[in-house]
Amino acid sequence: MTLEVRRPIEADFRLIRDIAWRSWASAYGGFIPEEDRSRFFAQYYSKDGHRRALASRRTLYLVAQDERGPMAFLLATEDAGRVHLHRLYADPARQRAGAGQLLWTELVAWARGRSAAHITFEVATEGVSGPSFYHKQGCRQMDETVMPVGRVPVRVARYVYDVPGEDRGR
Repeated sequence: MTLEVRRPIEADFRLIRDIAWRSWASAYGGFIPEEDRSRFFAQYYSKDGHRRALASRRTLYLVAQDERGPMAFLLATEDAGRVHLHRLYADPARQRAGAGQLLWTELVAWARGRSAAHITFEVATEGVSGPSFYHKQGCRQMDETVMPVGRVPVRVARYVYDVPGEDRGR
């Protein structure tokens, strides 16, 4: 199967939200109850937020798909040369097909084109696949904090990726 990356459209909202929901259920379902995930999603996965991300020129918003349809997505922002990855989720039933790696490669190229020296992001330390994926990419954990998701305090690691500099800004 051939993977391709594209910018999402407004009609992709439900597909993207569903990928995130399944990913959260798989990675965090053991310690974040569904009720708390539902509240978090109601706040952070809205149609208005989706529309703002689509319209923003400071946002990289991509979907990876194959012949069967979307299987992963990425959302990152840039501000004053700083890139922050907000979301990179793959459908757990379709992981290990290369979609996450393809999206990560696109993110690094986008950051490099904006002359960003680093990409920063946070990952739940108890998550199933996130920490190992980011370590494989060469990301470094900077520190750890606690972020409430509903009633659950979730340990979150802050990571940084050093964007290779030789091609930055070209």
